[in-house]
Amino acid sequence: MVSILADIGGTNIRFATLNGGGKVGAVEAWLTALYPDFQTALKSYLELTGAPRPEAVALCAAGPLIRGRIKMTNCPWQLSQEALAQDLKTRVLLLNDFVALAHAVPTLGADDLRHWGGGAPDPNGQKLILGPGTGLGVAGLAPAGEDAWKVMGGEGGHVSLSPQNPREIALLYQLQQMFGHVSLERVLSGPGLENLMLAIAAIDGVAFKEKPRAEDIEILAQKGDPVAQEAMSQFAAWLGAAAGDAALTLGATGGVYVAGGIVPQWGAKFDTALFRHRFENKGRMRDYLAPVPTALVTAKDLAFRGLARALQS
Repeated sequence: MVSILADIGGTNIRFATLNGGGKVGAVEAWLTALYPDFQTALKSYLELTGAPRPEAVALCAAGPLIRGRIKMTNCPWQLSQEALAQDLKTRVLLLNDFVALAHAVPTLGADDLRHWGGGAPDPNGQKLILGPGTGLGVAGLAPAGEDAWKVMGGEGGHVSLSPQNPREIALLYQLQQMFGHVSLERVLSGPGLENLMLAIAAIDGVAFKEKPRAEDIEILAQKGDPVAQEAMSQFAAWLGAAAGDAALTLGATGGVYVAGGIVPQWGAKFDTALFRHRFENKGRMRDYLAPVPTALVTAKDLAFRGLARALQS
């Protein structure tokens, strides 16, 4: 028998099959905006791949899971576990996207990670995973016995942005003119990188012929554009600060893992030293965070791993 796995983001939806032996295959990635709802996208995937009627469907989506429903944050789709099960006439498991990623954290090995500092993880400590993509996801794991973990979801990407120096205060003020409340996701995401560049340009009196796109900002930075360079640097600084705040809140001495669609693409262009500095720069709690390891997740199948583990648990 075959199950279907689906990772639904604000920009892309990724499908895969999962056979009885735990092997993932038939991976497809499409633009979410091409489909009016999940059922239509799933029907197209089944027709394209010729996959049989699934015995189960496990899907994760970028948005808060409340009473078995997800209203996606950066996409008009609304998902209901109960309604999908009735419609598809099969077992359905619906998870928040970063809850799915958190389920996969225990599977990570040395080849899946690029370490960014700190020491060895506390084997009895909680773990944190966060990452910017179309939005900013955050989830945690707590030890629950031998080789077992309790996954904790939340909406940590929507907590308030915290400036720590005069330049950041000025940026926050500019962003408040744009959005009112400024959450982490307003700067730590693909659209957030664009927001950062616009805010920096507004403060410095720089005009653009058209709104910068996230995928172009890295290129502009490489060409020496000072606004793009500061936007990328500020992104790394605020991501490190946010990761440190979340690690303190959760008590994530077991490690902090950075995932998402943006940072892995930057590679060496991401300022890991600045990230780590801001991660540890918490005053009296610096010594608490200094040994906590931080790492970039380089595995590309994390959501599918997590969905498969959740489906089989």
